Amino acid sequence: MGLKYLLSYTAVSLQSYEAETIAKIYNKTFDWMSVEKQVVEGNALQKGTIATRKREFIEFKKRLQTLTLDQLAYYDEATSSDVKNLTMLSCFKLYQFISDFAIEVIRNKLLLFDFQLINSDYESFYDSKRVAYDNLNTISEATQYKLKQVMFKMFEQAGFIDSVKNKNIQKPYLSVELIKLIVQDDPKYLSAFLYNDAEIKEYIKRYR
Repeated sequence: MGLKYLLSYTAVSLQSYEAETIAKIYNKTFDWMSVEKQVVEGNALQKGTIATRKREFIEFKKRLQTLTLDQLAYYDEATSSDVKNLTMLSCFKLYQFISDFAIEVIRNKLLLFDFQLINSDYESFYDSKRVAYDNLNTISEATQYKLKQVMFKMFEQAGFIDSVKNKNIQKPYLSVELIKLIVQDDPKYLSAFLYNDAEIKEYIKRYR
């Protein structure tokens, strides 16, 4: 049996405002069943049918459950910029496909002062992963297309690229508070936020 990537992120893009709303409800109750009731039945996010709300909630919950309690608590005081970063962190932690792409493609391009993402960067990455990750070989072309579109949309929403159309790479700004929360959890995720090795070593020295 080969490895498998979790690819369910196509169910919902970054949607950091929605993730923040759910996290804040959780921070009041620490009870996911209560949160689900408010989001799905109570329509706390003011959107969609019950079926859509349920499907999206499942994905948001899986993402937010990857965060430490301190990271979740930080939603209560984070700036809008850090709310995006926290939500992207949860996606990096849940979907290795996205974090691998950020580290192996976007970060490497930035280190080489290449600030333009092109479609062939994605195609090369996808092809290189087919050998180890079985499920990349068994999904339809339509699903492959959706994986790419939703991932680029997430990078746009998180500020890693200026737009899906232009794909100019931008390094996101993380506050000291959030950097500290990442280092105390797992510093490797700073690589996904495009920090270089020297920066990461310095932050580990400072915050661990």
